[in-house]
Amino acid sequence: MNKYYLNILLFLLIVVPLRSQQESSFNHYMFNSQLFNPAFVGLEENLTISSLNNIQWVGFDGNPSTNSLLFDASLENSLGIGAEIISDRIGPLNSNYLAIDLSYHLPLNNKSNLSVGLKLSGNDHNINLSELDYDNLSDPTAQVKESYFITNIGFGLYYYSDNLYLGFSVPYFFQPNKINKQRHLYLSGGYKKSLGSKFKINPNFLVKKTKNSPTSISLSSILFYNENLWVGANFGSSNKNFTSPNIDGGEISFMTGFKLSKSFTLGYSYSSSIGKWTSSYNSNSHEIYIKFKTGNSFKQSSEEEEEEEEEEEED
Repeated sequence: MNKYYLNILLFLLIVVPLRSQQESSFNHYMFNSQLFNPAFVGLEENLTISSLNNIQWVGFDGNPSTNSLLFDASLENSLGIGAEIISDRIGPLNSNYLAIDLSYHLPLNNKSNLSVGLKLSGNDHNINLSELDYDNLSDPTAQVKESYFITNIGFGLYYYSDNLYLGFSVPYFFQPNKINKQRHLYLSGGYKKSLGSKFKINPNFLVKKTKNSPTSISLSSILFYNENLWVGANFGSSNKNFTSPNIDGGEISFMTGFKLSKSFTLGYSYSSSIGKWTSSYNSNSHEIYIKFKTGNSFKQSSEEEEEEEEEEEED
């Protein structure tokens, strides 16, 4: 095998898992926590369709890329439902996920709610080493192709009020040995604070923990103008490197977005690695966030319910 590609493969297989990248990571996590917390679905009455597309380390051969398509809707009786289609590719490794999310929203009082979610998923995991360049095609590893389909289950909790929200989730509970999948624990939250009549600031955090790996921490802050335009920044690193990212490594991202209409939202983020080691190996990353809110609702309005009740009484 060509040493250049072998080094790339070893880098992706060893360094990436050490940085808790076995599961997809996005800068716009605060806009679509459904990716890791099923309790997030059902918060909006209308059906929403969203997409997150992340390309890391542009220009690096075999760089990670993740594309996702998500559906989210609210049902009757405080229920929510959602679906995810995710394609994740790193060098010769290609994973395709399909998940169904279910949630139940329980009012705690007039100002706060608690949501409980369940995630049912399937993962088509493929390894194709024949895509790499080999100096010697008789090398037995040149013909290695493996494919696994793994099912899993996850759960999540989500507390939210008008200004405060906190979430805890385990999106994939089982740890299949075939693909060396590790269980990840997610803790997320944020707070919204009005700054006058037009501006609002929204700090967020995301903590991700898995066994035998440093804890991943992301801190972000977003400034909204009239809820239609926003700019923000995100900083991410491990718990060991958080206080010294210039030496040990980290990532800083800048985000912006706006609403083109009441139904259509578009966001973009640009990320750059920092640190003497990581910045020398990793190039910049880009992410696009798209959200479309349809006019369709799976919930009946109070007027429709009253009309049905009147028709039943007449019958």
